[in-house]
Amino acid sequence: MTLESLGWSDFFRQGFKSKALEAGLVPARISRNSKHVYHIFCAEGKFVARVSGSFRHRANEPSEYPAVGDWVAVKISPDGLEAEIRELLPRETVFSRQGVSASGTESKSFQQVVACNVNVALIVSALDGSRGFNKRRLERYLTLTRQSGADPVIILNKIDLCEDVEEKINEARSVAADAPIYAINALENNGLEPLRQYMSEGSTIVMLGPSGIGKSTIINQMAGETLMKTGEVREVDLRGRHTTTWSELLVLSSGGVVIDTPGLRDVQLWSEELAIGETFKEIMEISESCRFRDCSHSGEPGCEVAVALEEGKISEDRLASYKKQKKEVSDSSRRRELGEKRKHVRPLRPRRKAQRKKR
Repeated sequence: MTLESLGWSDFFRQGFKSKALEAGLVPARISRNSKHVYHIFCAEGKFVARVSGSFRHRANEPSEYPAVGDWVAVKISPDGLEAEIRELLPRETVFSRQGVSASGTESKSFQQVVACNVNVALIVSALDGSRGFNKRRLERYLTLTRQSGADPVIILNKIDLCEDVEEKINEARSVAADAPIYAINALENNGLEPLRQYMSEGSTIVMLGPSGIGKSTIINQMAGETLMKTGEVREVDLRGRHTTTWSELLVLSSGGVVIDTPGLRDVQLWSEELAIGETFKEIMEISESCRFRDCSHSGEPGCEVAVALEEGKISEDRLASYKKQKKEVSDSSRRRELGEKRKHVRPLRPRRKAQRKKR
């Protein structure tokens, strides 16, 4: 196993050098994380690793800990049985969603990192009549991908179970912008050949989508071997079984690296509005002609988006999805700003009752 086969590039090489690390450290990539017990790949082999005490002391937020796909600098123990993570190298791309933690009566949003250093995201939907194909969910995955810096690719799986594949392709195309779309039948290995261009040595892809849509089957077919367990969709409610319960990085013998993620049913966005603008390009372009620069497209005079809605150029569902994503990101940003302000507020000390002098 070489570093190049794991996705090592000049970007990470420079990051490794810029850290001015102590002697004896080697680069490694996170393949799995289970409650801060990490599985890593490096040129020396596979190891189980934990972060050092100094690393834990420096990390203030969950996003500052290693995630699947991260490159780290590690110290391998003299007996060669385990490793210690000393540094986190700069990230080239980051897939994040919003997490919420509750403390007492308050809730705090935080950046939950799903995968790092990904080149291409395969956004998978199923056409079998289950909950796999949903344009609104697809829009969310597109925003998530564009915010990360990776390139989105849309996969429509289970075409053998769909009565009108072309109609679904057109529906996907209506929200895809410039993202390529491939219709496949992973179980029969039909239509997967064009996807191999994304799995060359040194590249990293991530699989995104809910459970039961065939992500693990696609990985197995592309790898030419059974790397992941596969499951059936329950007939009662058409929900997929979770065959993948954690994110995991896999090295394909045919070249390339793939990160499989558990079914993400709820994708709360953690992104900038720029990524939303890339997903809803047509709305952003029309809104530039609105009378007011801060137009919310909710009945203001001179709103060109409202005109486009009346003329059928934009659907109500599409506009509602755009507004929902913008509000979600705006609310998340406000919560983060409030949290930062609270960090710098000194707590008031309770007044001590004046002690009465004893007579």
